[in-house]
Amino acid sequence: MKRILTLLVVMAMSLQMMAQRGGAPNWISLAGKVGVGTSALLCKQATENEDFAINYMAPSLGFGGRLGVVFVDRVGVSVEYLSSQYQNKSEYNMRMQGEPVLKSNLKFKTGDLLILARYTGEYGFYMELGPKITFVKEVTNELEGNASFLSMSGTTDVTDKFNDKFNSVVFGLGFMPYNGDRVQVSLGLRGAYCGKNVLAADQNVYGFSGLKIQNVEMKPFSAQVMLEVNYHFARFGSATCGKQKIIFFK
Repeated sequence: MKRILTLLVVMAMSLQMMAQRGGAPNWISLAGKVGVGTSALLCKQATENEDFAINYMAPSLGFGGRLGVVFVDRVGVSVEYLSSQYQNKSEYNMRMQGEPVLKSNLKFKTGDLLILARYTGEYGFYMELGPKITFVKEVTNELEGNASFLSMSGTTDVTDKFNDKFNSVVFGLGFMPYNGDRVQVSLGLRGAYCGKNVLAADQNVYGFSGLKIQNVEMKPFSAQVMLEVNYHFARFGSATCGKQKIIFFK
């Protein structure tokens, strides 16, 4: 993750120097955006249990804003903050014991900080790549089912079972249905994956005391359709003294 951040910083500095030498404008923009899609906590230990199933169609939602700068040759860097909600639905059915199906739904409320490099083509096609830092605000577990081995019932706060924050890699692509001089509307797909375990310890986070899984690792994955409305409100320009300044559009 540190290497990715370092690469983005070096890229931004290099592009800034190129833009100043070449006289190309540096557009500054603000955007509002919303994302809707699916999410899951990938868990190899759970999927290896034949009585356990993860629902990979659990909904996810994020909304927030973006501050971006477009440098030379349609390449830019942006900083986003999204307020997000993710879910991880799973079922555990002890068929050998004749027990009913137990359902678990882990619900996450997070704040996501993204630092992305983006390339925008001549006809509005774009690609983006960068790190996402997720700050965990709250995690609850909703359990359904009646069985003697159910260690928790109803809705339980399990925030302390997860790390306070974790890092993911984000990749996205899309196009612009509307590409005006200052206003742009973008529609695209974005995926995010965390390659490290987000559990704070080897926890019985599912709430099933009969579920014997050792050394559990959970790795979040999400895929969303992103809608963005972007407005270019200023650019960097040269003042009479030769220094760069921000010029706001009227």
